[in-house]
Amino acid sequence: MVARRAAGPDRKNARGPGRGKAGDSAVNIPNSNMRLLSFVQRIERLNDEKKEIQDQIKSVKAEAKSAGFDPKVIAQMIKERDMTDAARQEWNALCEMYRAALGMLDGTPLGDAARKRMEGRDHEDDERDPDTPDMFDEADASEPAQPQRTLPDEARRMGADAFHAGRRVTDNPFGASDPARAAWDEGFCAESGSDGMDIPPAWRRSPPKKEKAEDAGG
Repeated sequence: MVARRAAGPDRKNARGPGRGKAGDSAVNIPNSNMRLLSFVQRIERLNDEKKEIQDQIKSVKAEAKSAGFDPKVIAQMIKERDMTDAARQEWNALCEMYRAALGMLDGTPLGDAARKRMEGRDHEDDERDPDTPDMFDEADASEPAQPQRTLPDEARRMGADAFHAGRRVTDNPFGASDPARAAWDEGFCAESGSDGMDIPPAWRRSPPKKEKAEDAGG
């Protein structure tokens, strides 16, 4: 007499609940399990799409590099284009100030945004008398050229002394084409962060704006 085969699933054809296998069937699956499976499958599809997009981005970067462009610079430009105008100006000003404090301006003076930030008027307009000349005005062509240029080390010392004397960063006495101008900025900015352990307020990024408080019942 032939023995009766025990009832149960066909082990040869049984599959686990892996992705895309028989376990994904909706037959005899409780509703909560179906919802979970639906979420998992949607995330899996999105991950597949994300990988495809990442591969496309990688391909475009390789194409740009082969055309002679620098992929790292392109990535930085994409980050900056994603910023608001105000955030981008603040970022650039902070980078300039940090470079100045580290002696890394490489002959390029601070920009207007960094200078205004150093004076605590980054959101204010310059209300000076337009008839009063300052360092931003073009030099008078009739003025005789200086017979001797100030060396960078001396200009840095002058900038440091100016900070301790309570002068403003816009009081830089050197012209835009003078290499000593950037060195003076470096000396001034380096000293602006040398007193105490606290980071100067001008060196900090603006705090993110808080969203409006939700209603008490929200």
